[in-house]
Amino acid sequence: MNNIRFFNLLLPMILIFLLRPDPAWTEQESHLLIMGWVEKTRLLPDGPFLKAKLDTGARTSSMHARDIEPFEKDGQKMVRFTVDAQCARTGEKQVLQFEKPLKRNVLIRQHQRDPMPRPVVVMDFCLGGTVHSAQFSLTDRSGFNYPVLLGRIFLEDVALVDSGSTGLMSQVCPGP
Repeated sequence: MNNIRFFNLLLPMILIFLLRPDPAWTEQESHLLIMGWVEKTRLLPDGPFLKAKLDTGARTSSMHARDIEPFEKDGQKMVRFTVDAQCARTGEKQVLQFEKPLKRNVLIRQHQRDPMPRPVVVMDFCLGGTVHSAQFSLTDRSGFNYPVLLGRIFLEDVALVDSGSTGLMSQVCPGP
């Protein structure tokens, strides 16, 4: 009988301990948005909506680009590139030209291939009604389903990824 009384006294304390909010979660990650593994992004200032894959396995974000040309302007290293974009909303195709300061070069390691250097630029984009800036490595992603890949460096302070969902961001970015 004493064992039953002890258990009845102990059970509520165990439940309180197990069901209490985790202070690490509430303080550090409560500001993070839950996003699907594919979301629509909009290149700024006037770009189209593009599908972006949120990839926790990739460190650096990347974006489809072609005709990538480094050059120098007023003593600053720059990159000129073209983005072939198909709007994820309207299906309309656009060709966009960009000139951006070169942030850095990154070596991308691929399975059974030599590391490839890629230029990295900072791009502004809208996701879920919020404007973000992120570093993107530029590469030909024409053979991939998603022209934009958002990696861990961007995601770590912005989102948790729900790997079973897509298009969770209900806030719409302004645009066509």
